[in-house]
Amino acid sequence: MNTFAYMSTKKQPTIPMHRMDVNTPFGMQFGYYETDSKYAENTKSEKYIAHRDDYYLFLFIDTEETILTIDFEDIRVQGEQVFYVRPGQVHFTPVMRKAKGYFLAIDPVLIENHFRNQFEKQLTTQKPIMSDSSFSDKLAQTAHLLHTIIQEKPTTFGEQITLNVANAFIGIIAEQYSKQQEELHYSKSRSLFIAHQFQALLLDNVRTLKSPIQYAKALNYSLSHLNESVKITTGFPISYWIHQQVVLEAKRLLYYTNMDVKEIAFSLGYEDPTYFSRLFSKVTGMSPGAFRQKFHK
Repeated sequence: MNTFAYMSTKKQPTIPMHRMDVNTPFGMQFGYYETDSKYAENTKSEKYIAHRDDYYLFLFIDTEETILTIDFEDIRVQGEQVFYVRPGQVHFTPVMRKAKGYFLAIDPVLIENHFRNQFEKQLTTQKPIMSDSSFSDKLAQTAHLLHTIIQEKPTTFGEQITLNVANAFIGIIAEQYSKQQEELHYSKSRSLFIAHQFQALLLDNVRTLKSPIQYAKALNYSLSHLNESVKITTGFPISYWIHQQVVLEAKRLLYYTNMDVKEIAFSLGYEDPTYFSRLFSKVTGMSPGAFRQKFHK
Protein backbone atom coordinates (compact mmCIF):
# COMPACT_ATOMS: atom_id res chain seq x y z
CA MET A 1 0.00 0.00 0.00
CA ASN A 2 1.29 3.42 -0.99
CA THR A 3 -0.36 5.65 1.59
CA PHE A 4 0.56 8.87 -0.20
CA ALA A 5 0.23 7.80 -3.87
CA TYR A 6 -0.83 10.24 -6.59
CA MET A 7 -3.48 9.80 -9.25
CA SER A 8 -5.25 12.01 -11.78
CA THR A 9 -7.67 14.74 -10.66
CA LYS A 10 -10.30 13.49 -13.14
CA LYS A 11 -13.60 12.64 -11.48
CA GLN A 12 -14.21 8.96 -10.82
CA PRO A 13 -17.44 7.02 -11.42
CA THR A 14 -17.36 6.19 -7.71
CA ILE A 15 -15.19 7.23 -4.76
CA PRO A 16 -12.24 4.79 -4.65
CA MET A 17 -12.05 2.56 -1.59
CA HIS A 18 -8.64 1.38 -0.41
CA ARG A 19 -9.13 -2.00 1.23
CA MET A 20 -6.78 -3.50 3.77
CA ASP A 21 -7.34 -7.09 2.64
CA VAL A 22 -6.04 -6.18 -0.82
CA ASN A 23 -2.81 -4.84 0.63
CA THR A 24 -1.90 -7.30 3.33
CA PRO A 25 -3.46 -10.52 4.63
CA PHE A 26 -2.43 -9.73 8.21
CA GLY A 27 -4.71 -6.68 8.38
CA MET A 28 -2.16 -4.01 9.15
CA GLN A 29 0.81 -2.17 7.71
CA PHE A 30 3.35 -0.04 9.53
CA GLY A 31 6.17 1.99 8.08
CA TYR A 32 8.44 5.01 8.18
CA TYR A 33 8.31 7.74 5.54
CA GLU A 34 10.32 10.88 4.87
CA THR A 35 9.98 13.67 2.30
CA ASP A 36 11.88 16.92 1.73
CA SER A 37 11.11 20.35 0.32
CA LYS A 38 12.09 19.23 -3.18
CA TYR A 39 9.36 16.58 -2.97
CA ALA A 40 6.75 19.26 -2.28
CA GLU A 41 7.98 21.55 -5.06
CA ASN A 42 7.85 18.78 -7.63
CA THR A 43 4.32 17.81 -6.69
CA LYS A 44 2.64 21.06 -5.73
CA SER A 45 0.69 21.17 -9.01
CA GLU A 46 -0.52 17.59 -8.51
CA LYS A 47 -3.45 16.53 -6.39
CA TYR A 48 -3.83 13.36 -4.41
CA ILE A 49 -6.93 11.51 -5.43
CA ALA A 50 -9.68 11.61 -2.84
CA HIS A 51 -10.50 8.17 -1.51
CA ARG A 52 -11.85 6.25 1.44
CA ASP A 53 -10.13 3.54 3.46
CA ASP A 54 -11.79 0.58 5.11
CA TYR A 55 -9.13 0.79 7.83
CA TYR A 56 -7.82 3.28 10.38
CA LEU A 57 -4.77 5.35 9.50
CA PHE A 58 -2.65 6.70 12.36
CA LEU A 59 0.12 9.24 11.69
CA PHE A 60 2.98 10.25 13.99
CA ILE A 61 4.51 13.05 11.98
CA ASP A 62 7.08 15.84 12.22
CA THR A 63 6.47 18.25 9.37
CA GLU A 64 7.18 21.72 8.10
CA GLU A 65 3.68 21.74 6.64
CA THR A 66 1.19 19.02 5.82
CA ILE A 67 -2.45 19.53 4.91
CA LEU A 68 -4.93 16.68 5.00
CA THR A 69 -8.33 17.38 3.48
CA ILE A 70 -11.01 15.31 5.20
CA ASP A 71 -14.62 15.63 4.10
CA PHE A 72 -14.12 19.18 2.78
CA GLU A 73 -12.22 20.38 5.85
CA ASP A 74 -8.51 21.22 5.60
CA ILE A 75 -6.54 19.93 8.59
CA ARG A 76 -3.19 21.68 8.91
CA VAL A 77 -0.38 19.80 10.64
CA GLN A 78 2.85 21.59 11.60
CA GLY A 79 5.61 20.48 13.92
CA GLU A 80 5.46 17.13 15.69
CA GLN A 81 1.90 15.90 15.97
CA VAL A 82 -0.27 12.80 15.92
CA PHE A 83 -3.39 12.37 13.87
CA TYR A 84 -5.75 9.71 12.57
CA VAL A 85 -8.26 9.11 9.79
CA ARG A 86 -11.34 7.01 10.45
CA PRO A 87 -12.62 4.34 8.04
CA GLY A 88 -15.01 5.76 5.47
CA GLN A 89 -13.81 9.37 5.65
CA VAL A 90 -13.05 10.81 2.21
CA HIS A 91 -9.56 12.29 2.32
CA PHE A 92 -6.45 13.22 0.40
CA THR A 93 -3.20 15.09 1.06
CA PRO A 94 -2.72 18.15 -1.19
CA VAL A 95 0.37 19.38 0.69
CA MET A 96 3.20 17.48 2.35
CA ARG A 97 6.32 19.55 2.82
CA LYS A 98 9.44 18.32 4.59
CA ALA A 99 7.76 15.58 6.58
CA LYS A 100 8.96 12.48 8.36
CA GLY A 101 7.33 10.00 10.66
CA TYR A 102 5.50 6.72 11.06
CA PHE A 103 2.15 5.56 9.74
CA LEU A 104 0.04 2.64 10.92
CA ALA A 105 -2.80 1.37 8.74
CA ILE A 106 -4.89 -1.23 10.55
CA ASP A 107 -8.20 -3.05 10.19
CA PRO A 108 -10.69 -1.78 12.83
CA VAL A 109 -11.35 -5.31 14.11
CA LEU A 110 -7.71 -5.58 15.21
CA ILE A 111 -7.91 -2.51 17.46
CA GLU A 112 -8.76 -3.03 21.12
CA ASN A 113 -12.37 -1.96 21.69
CA HIS A 114 -11.65 0.61 24.40
CA PHE A 115 -9.06 2.27 22.15
CA ARG A 116 -11.29 2.22 19.08
CA ASN A 117 -14.18 3.73 21.05
CA GLN A 118 -12.02 6.76 21.78
CA PHE A 119 -11.66 7.50 18.07
CA GLU A 120 -15.19 6.59 16.98
CA LYS A 121 -17.12 8.71 19.47
CA GLN A 122 -16.66 12.02 17.70
CA LEU A 123 -19.40 13.36 15.45
CA THR A 124 -17.20 16.23 14.27
CA THR A 125 -13.94 16.04 12.30
CA GLN A 126 -10.98 15.03 14.44
CA LYS A 127 -8.05 17.38 15.05
CA PRO A 128 -4.30 16.67 15.36
CA ILE A 129 -2.64 16.73 18.77
CA MET A 130 0.69 18.38 19.47
CA SER A 131 3.26 16.07 21.03
CA ASP A 132 4.84 16.92 24.38
CA SER A 133 8.22 15.40 25.24
CA SER A 134 6.89 12.56 27.42
CA PHE A 135 4.21 11.54 24.95
CA SER A 136 6.59 11.87 22.00
CA ASP A 137 9.24 9.72 23.67
CA LYS A 138 6.78 6.92 24.50
CA LEU A 139 5.32 6.92 21.03
CA ALA A 140 8.73 7.07 19.32
CA GLN A 141 10.05 4.15 21.38
CA THR A 142 6.94 2.07 20.66
CA ALA A 143 7.11 2.94 16.95
CA HIS A 144 10.77 1.92 16.81
CA LEU A 145 9.99 -1.38 18.55
CA LEU A 146 7.10 -2.10 16.19
CA HIS A 147 9.24 -1.24 13.17
CA THR A 148 11.98 -3.60 14.39
CA ILE A 149 9.58 -6.49 15.06
CA ILE A 150 7.93 -6.18 11.65
CA GLN A 151 11.30 -6.39 9.89
CA GLU A 152 12.28 -9.60 11.69
CA LYS A 153 11.76 -13.07 10.24
CA PRO A 154 8.37 -14.67 11.01
CA THR A 155 8.19 -16.56 14.30
CA THR A 156 5.61 -18.70 16.10
CA PHE A 157 4.23 -15.77 18.08
CA GLY A 158 5.32 -13.03 15.71
CA GLU A 159 1.89 -11.93 14.49
CA GLN A 160 0.43 -11.74 17.99
CA ILE A 161 3.44 -9.83 19.32
CA THR A 162 3.20 -7.42 16.38
CA LEU A 163 -0.50 -6.86 17.03
CA ASN A 164 0.08 -6.29 20.75
CA VAL A 165 2.76 -3.68 20.10
CA ALA A 166 0.56 -2.04 17.43
CA ASN A 167 -2.22 -1.73 19.99
CA ALA A 168 0.24 -0.25 22.46
CA PHE A 169 1.10 2.38 19.81
CA ILE A 170 -2.63 3.04 19.26
CA GLY A 171 -3.32 3.07 23.00
CA ILE A 172 -0.74 5.79 23.63
CA ILE A 173 -2.47 7.92 20.98
CA ALA A 174 -5.93 7.13 22.37
CA GLU A 175 -4.80 8.11 25.86
CA GLN A 176 -3.53 11.46 24.59
CA TYR A 177 -6.83 12.20 22.87
CA SER A 178 -8.67 11.16 26.03
CA LYS A 179 -6.66 13.64 28.09
CA GLN A 180 -7.88 16.42 25.83
CA GLN A 181 -11.47 15.87 26.91
CA GLU A 182 -13.12 17.50 29.89
CA GLU A 183 -14.10 15.48 32.95
CA LEU A 184 -17.74 14.46 32.69
CA HIS A 185 -20.27 13.88 35.46
CA TYR A 186 -22.08 10.55 35.41
CA SER A 187 -25.25 11.94 33.81
CA LYS A 188 -23.31 13.45 30.95
CA SER A 189 -21.14 10.35 30.65
CA ARG A 190 -24.29 8.27 30.23
CA SER A 191 -25.53 10.67 27.58
CA LEU A 192 -22.16 10.47 25.87
CA PHE A 193 -22.36 6.69 25.80
CA ILE A 194 -25.83 6.81 24.22
CA ALA A 195 -24.71 9.45 21.71
CA HIS A 196 -21.82 7.18 20.70
CA GLN A 197 -24.24 4.32 20.13
CA PHE A 198 -26.35 6.58 17.93
CA GLN A 199 -23.32 7.75 15.97
CA ALA A 200 -22.15 4.20 15.25
CA LEU A 201 -25.63 3.19 14.10
CA LEU A 202 -25.96 6.33 11.96
CA LEU A 203 -22.67 5.76 10.15
CA ASP A 204 -23.62 2.19 9.27
CA ASN A 205 -27.28 2.81 8.38
CA VAL A 206 -27.57 6.32 6.93
CA ARG A 207 -28.85 4.87 3.64
CA THR A 208 -31.66 2.86 5.25
CA LEU A 209 -32.69 4.58 8.51
CA LYS A 210 -33.91 8.14 7.91
CA SER A 211 -36.10 9.08 10.89
CA PRO A 212 -35.23 9.64 14.58
CA ILE A 213 -37.82 7.10 15.70
CA GLN A 214 -36.12 4.38 13.65
CA TYR A 215 -32.85 4.99 15.49
CA ALA A 216 -34.59 5.06 18.87
CA LYS A 217 -36.27 1.72 18.18
CA ALA A 218 -33.05 0.15 16.88
CA LEU A 219 -31.19 1.21 20.04
CA ASN A 220 -34.12 0.31 22.34
CA TYR A 221 -34.47 3.82 23.80
CA SER A 222 -37.45 6.12 23.88
CA LEU A 223 -37.27 8.83 21.25
CA SER A 224 -37.21 11.58 23.87
CA HIS A 225 -34.40 9.91 25.85
CA LEU A 226 -32.24 9.35 22.77
CA ASN A 227 -32.87 12.84 21.45
CA GLU A 228 -32.08 14.42 24.82
CA SER A 229 -28.85 12.42 25.18
CA VAL A 230 -27.63 13.36 21.70
CA LYS A 231 -28.56 17.01 22.23
CA ILE A 232 -26.83 17.21 25.65
CA THR A 233 -23.66 15.75 24.17
CA THR A 234 -23.53 17.54 20.82
CA GLY A 235 -25.81 20.54 21.09
CA PHE A 236 -28.02 19.29 18.25
CA PRO A 237 -30.96 16.85 17.99
CA ILE A 238 -31.00 13.49 16.18
CA SER A 239 -32.61 14.87 13.03
CA TYR A 240 -29.77 17.38 12.61
CA TRP A 241 -27.12 14.64 12.58
CA ILE A 242 -29.14 12.40 10.25
CA HIS A 243 -29.42 15.25 7.75
CA GLN A 244 -25.77 16.21 8.18
CA GLN A 245 -24.62 12.65 7.47
CA VAL A 246 -26.88 12.30 4.44
CA VAL A 247 -25.70 15.63 3.02
CA LEU A 248 -22.05 14.85 3.75
CA GLU A 249 -22.30 11.61 1.79
CA ALA A 250 -24.13 13.45 -0.99
CA LYS A 251 -21.39 16.09 -1.12
CA ARG A 252 -18.78 13.37 -1.42
CA LEU A 253 -20.60 11.82 -4.36
CA LEU A 254 -21.31 15.16 -6.03
CA TYR A 255 -17.71 16.31 -5.77
CA TYR A 256 -15.72 13.14 -6.29
CA THR A 257 -17.89 11.14 -8.75
CA ASN A 258 -19.80 11.73 -11.97
CA MET A 259 -23.09 10.32 -10.63
CA ASP A 260 -26.06 12.55 -11.39
CA VAL A 261 -28.40 13.86 -8.69
CA LYS A 262 -31.03 11.19 -9.35
CA GLU A 263 -28.46 8.40 -9.02
CA ILE A 264 -27.11 9.92 -5.81
CA ALA A 265 -30.60 10.21 -4.34
CA PHE A 266 -31.33 6.53 -5.10
CA SER A 267 -27.93 5.44 -3.72
CA LEU A 268 -28.70 7.21 -0.44
CA GLY A 269 -32.08 5.53 -0.10
CA TYR A 270 -34.37 8.28 -1.44
CA GLU A 271 -36.94 7.14 -3.98
CA ASP A 272 -37.98 10.75 -4.65
CA PRO A 273 -35.03 12.75 -6.06
CA THR A 274 -37.04 15.98 -5.72
CA TYR A 275 -37.45 15.46 -1.98
CA PHE A 276 -33.74 14.66 -1.70
CA SER A 277 -32.84 17.87 -3.57
CA ARG A 278 -35.07 19.92 -1.27
CA LEU A 279 -33.42 18.37 1.79
CA PHE A 280 -29.94 19.07 0.42
CA SER A 281 -30.90 22.68 -0.36
CA LYS A 282 -32.40 23.17 3.10
CA VAL A 283 -29.26 21.93 4.85
CA THR A 284 -26.64 23.60 2.63
CA GLY A 285 -28.42 26.65 1.26
CA MET A 286 -27.84 25.56 -2.35
CA SER A 287 -29.11 22.87 -4.69
CA PRO A 288 -27.04 19.75 -5.42
CA GLY A 289 -26.36 21.05 -8.92
CA ALA A 290 -25.22 24.43 -7.59
CA PHE A 291 -22.92 22.71 -5.12
CA ARG A 292 -21.31 20.64 -7.87
CA GLN A 293 -20.91 23.68 -10.11
CA LYS A 294 -19.45 25.84 -7.34
CA PHE A 295 -16.76 23.34 -6.38
CA HIS A 296 -15.83 22.40 -9.93
CA LYS A 297 -15.26 25.86 -11.34
